[in-house]
Amino acid sequence: MPDGVTVSVKQYRLDYAPRALQVSVRNESPEPIVVTRASFDSPLFDGTTAWTRRTEVPAGATRDLRVMLGAPVCDPPDAVAPPVVGIEFETPDGAAGSGSAEPADPFDTVAKVTAGDCIAEHTARIADITAGDALRTEQRAGELVALLDLTARPTGAQGVARVATAARTTLLGPADRSTGWDLGWAASAASGPLSTSLAIVPSNCNPHIVAEDKRGTFFPLDVALDDGETGTVFVGVSDAVREQLYAYVGEYCGW
Repeated sequence: MPDGVTVSVKQYRLDYAPRALQVSVRNESPEPIVVTRASFDSPLFDGTTAWTRRTEVPAGATRDLRVMLGAPVCDPPDAVAPPVVGIEFETPDGAAGSGSAEPADPFDTVAKVTAGDCIAEHTARIADITAGDALRTEQRAGELVALLDLTARPTGAQGVARVATAARTTLLGPADRSTGWDLGWAASAASGPLSTSLAIVPSNCNPHIVAEDKRGTFFPLDVALDDGETGTVFVGVSDAVREQLYAYVGEYCGW
């Protein structure tokens, strides 16, 4: 790397769903540089991903460059090499250069993304878990409650995926005001399809809850596989159902 330039990786909340990564380039040198390419490579993800837009990094500044992650590699060899960030750059005098380094990872982003990717992939081998394609509403004790089906359809593969609960989100919560919806599923080739209707109310009625929503329509499922692997699998809704949920929150809250 050029003198004074360091790299690190992280994610913002908007990066979760598309599986993007921020390559942060920090320039502590006395002069600006222009990054013409920044790449991220790891044996835990398929292929090399890169940012290719010219970006100036002023002296004393940091620029976050977004790259899209490749497909997860969930069964790598025992010894996994660390990730590498490479940059190509230009200096103020017009000289071009390149460098590479293992990036700092202060929030354990790579490990967290890999864990999330792989519990989702291993669960999907056993059962396809999806949200319904339409939202229903009904009055319960004078309250407008939304209903959304969550279904696990076993693939026929060996294994058992136990899904204890679906946790509340920043946007939506259970109609009984608990911390999550009890599912109690044990999905396997022998179980057949499993389905639960989630009774939903808004988590709160602040207007910004919809205006600033990023992950409120992704339901976190607490999953344990029979090989001992555990984690959270996020199940999102379709664009049409997302619009229906937003409209329901507005109607419930009287906006």
